[in-house]
Amino acid sequence: MRRTRTSSLREAPPSEESTPLASRSPGIDSLIGRGILPGTMGLKKRLGAAVRAFQNPALPPPAEPTRIVVDKLLEGRHALVTGAGRNIGRSIARELLAHGATVACTDVDPAACEALSAELAALGGRSRVLRSDITRTEDTDAVLRTLRDDGIQLDLLVNNVGIVGDDFLAGFATNVAGPAHLTSAVARELVDRGAPGSIVFLSSIHQDTVFTRKRAYASTKAAVGMLVKQFAVELARHHIRVNGIAPGDVRTDEHGAVVPYAYTPLEGTSIPHQYIARAVVYLASEYFSRHTTGSMIKVDGGLSLFNYQCAFDAGLFL
Repeated sequence: MRRTRTSSLREAPPSEESTPLASRSPGIDSLIGRGILPGTMGLKKRLGAAVRAFQNPALPPPAEPTRIVVDKLLEGRHALVTGAGRNIGRSIARELLAHGATVACTDVDPAACEALSAELAALGGRSRVLRSDITRTEDTDAVLRTLRDDGIQLDLLVNNVGIVGDDFLAGFATNVAGPAHLTSAVARELVDRGAPGSIVFLSSIHQDTVFTRKRAYASTKAAVGMLVKQFAVELARHHIRVNGIAPGDVRTDEHGAVVPYAYTPLEGTSIPHQYIARAVVYLASEYFSRHTTGSMIKVDGGLSLFNYQCAFDAGLFL
């Protein structure tokens, strides 16, 4: 016997255009008349605004991610962080300490050293802060000698120190030559001990593009990018990994909070310093980065992808 297929479609309800307002929403006219609800035109405007808000939501910044289960990624490691007195360097020191590393820090500012020493001591773990000028090789050698005398065998170096300026000599001395000397000295110790290690340089997205505000900055960071590649090749056979991080806009307000920056496509703000510090943990960790060397990780919210066409399309450049 032949079956007749029944349609799954049901009769559509009357369209809203053909249904009187009063029959759709009993009592709504009286509410409008009493001023409890806006009139028809006002209601349409509000509904339109609601639809636009739904289609283009202004999302708040995402909440801090849940801490990963493996929270002692650097247990037993001995780290040295340069330029740790404030900002990114301070966040790096805190994050390394939280992951179980013994952390030594340097900074050229005595007051910053004192404040950082007290801050890290309050967090627990093993830490030490030493005053040092990265441009003075005698200061660098003295720091390494002090750490050796204390029985600390470094296996993690974070070259964070850096300046932004117009003076090419000062810029290259601080951002390139000083860190290169320190890296060579630490690498020599690792090779002599036959120990593996990790070295991380803080560069900038401006290693690949001009920075018009301070004429010496971009060229020094371009040199840092090449240092990462050079040391990575030289030290790979000794199981020493060398990588870099290129932050985007890292400005903060007077309270240390991020600032709005429309040219950062993701989130539209500057980058919180702790996310750069966590990238250091990633590169320092054998768990994550055992086979990573010569790499440069951008932590910039997509800022380096931006150009004039992007700005025009976003209505930011007219």
